[in-house]
Amino acid sequence: MFTQTRPAARHSRGVIAPVIVVGYDGLEESRRAVQVAAQRAGPQGTLVVVYVTEPVSRMMRKPYYDHAVAVTRMTAQRSFDRLATAGVGDVTIEPQIIVGSPADALIRVAQARDAREIVVGSRGLGRLRSVLGSVSHRLLERADRPVVVVPAGQPRLLTA
Repeated sequence: MFTQTRPAARHSRGVIAPVIVVGYDGLEESRRAVQVAAQRAGPQGTLVVVYVTEPVSRMMRKPYYDHAVAVTRMTAQRSFDRLATAGVGDVTIEPQIIVGSPADALIRVAQARDAREIVVGSRGLGRLRSVLGSVSHRLLERADRPVVVVPAGQPRLLTA
């Protein structure tokens, strides 16, 4: 598991700036979630942008396993590179790659960073997905802090 953490940013007057955890997979819905989280955090805030990946099977032989892990990291890094064009303003972004279940990983990171909230995008896949269970539903059921779900097709935010 690859993680990078640091203490919450402090505002110049000693007030702790908000830390918000955002689920991110590089798709448009998650980019929108990053934008919403950036607006909610404000210019002094910190976004911990979490890319969660499924574990690579240890049943693979060493060279194949190493290759699969490298491809996963490269895919995550490319997704993080696209964040530069997400329009997040002056907010601090801390990318993390976590292996495991998306909902559980986001909850663990939020607890470890004492995040104010968790923000995720919704693909709006309808009833079938809600019956099977989505990341946003699992978060709403299990999280110990507020969860913001940005619906699919959410229009751009108004700027003040």
